[in-house]
Amino acid sequence: MNLPNSSGRAVYVTMLFTLAAVFMGCRRVPAPSTAQTFPVICTEAIPATNRINLEQFKDVPVPEITKFGGLKFINDVGTEVTVTTWRELTRCRKEGYWEKTTADNVMSGWSWLTRGYIPFLEKAVPATNSFVRSLRPGKALVRLLPLILAPLLGEESNDVANAIKRDKAWLEFYPTTKIIKRTDTEMSLQMGRYEVSVTILAYGDFNHEGFDDMLVFYDQNVTDGTFAFSGVAVLTRTTPDGRLTRTPK
Repeated sequence: MNLPNSSGRAVYVTMLFTLAAVFMGCRRVPAPSTAQTFPVICTEAIPATNRINLEQFKDVPVPEITKFGGLKFINDVGTEVTVTTWRELTRCRKEGYWEKTTADNVMSGWSWLTRGYIPFLEKAVPATNSFVRSLRPGKALVRLLPLILAPLLGEESNDVANAIKRDKAWLEFYPTTKIIKRTDTEMSLQMGRYEVSVTILAYGDFNHEGFDDMLVFYDQNVTDGTFAFSGVAVLTRTTPDGRLTRTPK
């Protein structure tokens, strides 16, 4: 049998590959995977439209404060200013202003409860791995919660601290946890005399190790007393099936 010349061999090889493709159902070889980037994003729980960026967000007035006429600040020479946004509060404190009255001191809790997470957002960078963005408030998230978000009250705080040291899961310590409220970004839990709410605020790599983190606001209280506490925490996990842990501050 006479072999075809070089150009003929090229046509012959092309025909063979074409027939093979037809025989295999014309399946294409998958393109090589590329690293995925997970940008820093805020959830709907942050009281501002998602169409604005973080810098613009600093200038959004807080409704809880504007309805009281804003926070009144004063300096050494008696100059008064009214604060309604995070950027105004930061500027006033740098320029030597302080809260004018005790009532304003009480009202200024908004700087932590409503705007206190902005410094956290400023530190966040895009992530290359994410095992938290699929999590939503519900039973699955309760199973993953770290006990670091649990109430620490009186003698019972020692039991919680010991459970944290032993790396106990949330449901190991609070097996009767009930979800009493749930939205796309928030859930409220009841464990006996305690209630804890967890709100997902944003996602991003806050400690710059490559893994996506979850910024949450948590609020604790007792149903038979006046104890209440709230704070902000950055939670993460580095495996698809791991529990959430708190990132170092």
